Amino acid sequence: MLATAIVGFFAALVIAKSFDEFRRGREAFPVFLFWVITWLAVLLVAVFPSVTVWLRQEVFGPAVGLGTFFGIALVFLLFLSYRLYLKTDRVERDLNALITQLALRDLPGGQEEKARSNQGSRDQASPHP
Repeated sequence: MLATAIVGFFAALVIAKSFDEFRRGREAFPVFLFWVITWLAVLLVAVFPSVTVWLRQEVFGPAVGLGTFFGIALVFLLFLSYRLYLKTDRVERDLNALITQLALRDLPGGQEEKARSNQGSRDQASPHP
């Protein structure tokens, strides 16, 4: 009973937060819908655990154990974590490029062009022995 209450609390919290992000325009509708459906499914399983047995038997057949079911869930979670890693890495690279551009733009005395021309001449210069 305690686990159901905890899951219910977290489901309500995530759904409310996701709705707030969607309402403010920071989250797309498909992402909002994904989180609502995901957490409603988690809540359904917490309230009615026998749903997992029925689902496992209907989808995978009676001969498949829970190990297979949890193995597929683990692969899905690893895939999600990989996608999050790729997205954060891309955001970090974009942020670094933006900071570099802003720093060059804000050089005093219009030295942005000088910095670019110096970099170009350094690239063409021959290395010292």
